[in-house]
Amino acid sequence: MALSTEQALALLLILNSAHLTAADCSAQDPVAVSGSAGGRAVLPCSYTPTPGQDVEVRWHAYPDQGEAVPLINSKTPSAPIPAQWSGRVKLSDEVSSGNASLLISELRLEDTLHYLCDVWINGICVTYRNVKLTVQACPPLDRVAVSGSAGGRAVLPCSYTPTPGQHVEVRWYAYSDQGEAVLLINSKTPSAPIPAQWSGRVKLSDEVSSGNGSLLISELRLQDTRDYICIVWINRICVTNRNVKLTVQGPPKRDSTTSRTTTTTTPTTRPSATPTTRPSATPTTRPSATQETSPCPTQQGNAAAQRRSFCMKPL
Repeated sequence: MALSTEQALALLLILNSAHLTAADCSAQDPVAVSGSAGGRAVLPCSYTPTPGQDVEVRWHAYPDQGEAVPLINSKTPSAPIPAQWSGRVKLSDEVSSGNASLLISELRLEDTLHYLCDVWINGICVTYRNVKLTVQACPPLDRVAVSGSAGGRAVLPCSYTPTPGQHVEVRWYAYSDQGEAVLLINSKTPSAPIPAQWSGRVKLSDEVSSGNGSLLISELRLQDTRDYICIVWINRICVTNRNVKLTVQGPPKRDSTTSRTTTTTTPTTRPSATPTTRPSATPTTRPSATQETSPCPTQQGNAAAQRRSFCMKPL
């Protein structure tokens, strides 16, 4: 079978790395795989396993121009991964069973490259496969603006056209102040932890399977003002995304001059300082300071005279 240019380049890479002959490594048919930005893709690769053999699977990425970049090796799974793919590539869990496929998640447009899988058994290359990955941008919807008041709630709209039996996944992200996307909630993992700022306050629509992927945010806060994005995948293909600008306004200000209860130091129900029922300081029933007659009885003798003298003094 004649080798294509891509296969020839892949085989040359393998031969240069291990000084092998062409007969040592058989080529699998090249494969084209596509995915959508933000989604994931499986790059297929397989071999025929034999119990007790020492198996090693290597994956490389190589651009149209430039040297091949090692991605991952089954013998050194904890080795550093190039920054472009860090945290996003994973080997199949069934390598020992003959499945050497590679999973790339959170796809980016720059992941559009050629990838090479080569399988080694007991130090000998037994097979390799060239995979062409194409990452497509997800078609956007119109940008939507939503507003709400602090303490209230807001619904961020997102929808798609459902088809029975399809595998649907809805994800909502919030953009941080630094411009990074923070995953809020995923319809496939509804019990996963939610970032502290929104914990207990975000909820997906109960009608996701019917095409309603909207997000409810309750107990709104001023810091919830930011951009949000909804992305919908059907059968792992991104079918739509929507950018929602949420603006949270503060509660209306209260007028202190009208909202405050007016009180007086002397309410109408409180007795006055000098009530009318209180006797006056000099009651009319009290004798005047100088009286013409004395209340003392008339007495006889000196003692009586002294008493008269005392009683006749002004009261």
